[in-house]
Amino acid sequence: MDEKLHKLPLVVIDVVKGCCNPEYEHPQWDLHYSKVREMLPRLNNFAKRHRDNGAQIIWIKPTPWTEENLPPNINKLYHENPDATFYTTENIQEYNQFPDVIKTESTDTILEKNNYSAFTNPKLAKQLNKSYLIAGIYADGCVNATIIHGWNKGYFTYIISDLVESMDAPIKQNQKTQLLTHWWPHMYGHVAPSTTIHT
Repeated sequence: MDEKLHKLPLVVIDVVKGCCNPEYEHPQWDLHYSKVREMLPRLNNFAKRHRDNGAQIIWIKPTPWTEENLPPNINKLYHENPDATFYTTENIQEYNQFPDVIKTESTDTILEKNNYSAFTNPKLAKQLNKSYLIAGIYADGCVNATIIHGWNKGYFTYIISDLVESMDAPIKQNQKTQLLTHWWPHMYGHVAPSTTIHT
């Protein structure tokens, strides 16, 4: 890894209340976010240091995840497969707001998406050159979708291993581990801990 990683843009995926706050958990589906909440202070500190180095911070927020905001293919999936349905129904107005622990700055870029990959918003590509760092949630969901989409567009990805997280369920944690140890480093870029970025 010979690039100056501490100067690359940092793209942070879906760190919003709807993806981490307790009021959005669904115990009936075993959807819990405590591991995400444990990661957020580290992510915020890393973003601050990265910003202080003069690097660009790009926060990606999902639109409120309701039927009227989503594209036809996601709505078709949700309508035809109840097990896949994941519309936001509670606290919709606060769903895509940043949690209190995340401190953005006026110099940051904030973009919104209405699909899994952040690259479905064409404004993201205009913010990047050839390589970028990625962090955020969920590893097995929108982080993975963004990594694959960006790679297929020709971008090189540096995944920050301790700053991507998934839901608490063992199957989700196992999926994250497989992505970090096998799929991502073998197919979609380099995986490295945050401590190697700012040296």
